[in-house]
Amino acid sequence: MADKIDASKLNESTIYEGGSLSQINAEDLLGNEIAIKQLINNHLLVSHQSRQKDLEIQDKKSTIEYLKTSPFVAIIATIINICGSIIIGFAINLYAQTPSPEYSWITLLIGSLLILTGSLSTILYPYAKRWFNKKVEGDES
Repeated sequence: MADKIDASKLNESTIYEGGSLSQINAEDLLGNEIAIKQLINNHLLVSHQSRQKDLEIQDKKSTIEYLKTSPFVAIIATIINICGSIIIGFAINLYAQTPSPEYSWITLLIGSLLILTGSLSTILYPYAKRWFNKKVEGDES
C-alpha cells in the first residue's frame, strides 16, 4: 500500500497531463491494470471534489440562515432590554419609596440580568451559530 496517492492534492492535470477525453469500453479495461487505476483515481478525485462542494454548500446555507435570523434576534434583544430598563426604573422607584428595600434589590437584579441577557444575545449569536453547526469530524475544509 506504499503507492497510495492523496486525492486531496490532485487535480485532472496531474492525472492526465495533456490527455484528451475518449470513450472507454469494458473490453478496453480487461487486463489493463493502468486504465483501471486511472478510472479509480478519476472517480476518487470527482468524489472528493463533490464532498468539498457539499460542505461548502452546507456552510453557505448556514450563513444564509444566520443572516435571515439575526434581525429577529436583534428585535428580541431590544424587547428584553426595554423590559429590563422598565424593571430597573421600577426598582429604583420602589427603593426610593419604601423603608425596607429588599424587594427593590431583587427587582433591580432581575432588570440588570435582563439587560445583560439582551445585550449578550446579539454578541454571542454568531458563536451560537457556529456551535450549532459544528463540522463533522473527518470533514476536510
